[in-house]
Amino acid sequence: MNSKNKKTILLVEDEPVTAKSGKNTLQKFGYSVIHAHSGEEAIELFNNNSAIDLILMDIDLGEGLDGTATAITILKKRSIPIVFLSSHIETEIVEKTEKITSYGYVVKNSGVTVLDASIKMAFRLFESNEKMKIAENTYRNMFINAQVGLFRTDLKTGLVVDANDCLAQFAGYK
Repeated sequence: MNSKNKKTILLVEDEPVTAKSGKNTLQKFGYSVIHAHSGEEAIELFNNNSAIDLILMDIDLGEGLDGTATAITILKKRSIPIVFLSSHIETEIVEKTEKITSYGYVVKNSGVTVLDASIKMAFRLFESNEKMKIAENTYRNMFINAQVGLFRTDLKTGLVVDANDCLAQFAGYK
């Protein structure tokens, strides 16, 4: 990855040794890394740094906000890929993250290859999702602002019928 395309990751991890190791690993893969020790610090860093491209979020963050509450708060500000990184494999913890728009869940100590692959996949999924939103909005606006109508010919009567009336009839609105 060259510096022009270097992605910035916000690593949210409360354990200093784990954070240092994670930061070094991510930097070896070519990412720029900002570290937050708590959920509150993560929110502050995120709000003050629009260059953050992805958040790697631990779930247990000690005192204060946990990773899921932090993710919810951040996603209210801006859409961004979040990958949960946790040692938890319990069903209730994993299910808690499923209610949040995220782009993956990586179990700690899965290995650096799995972590890097998960991050790359999250970037691809997020980019694809954003393109889909743009396309959907573009087509919706084209349809709403179109200066044309949709019509069909009723084969029994030979009359031209407004397609919207046909759709409404078919859908049971008329």
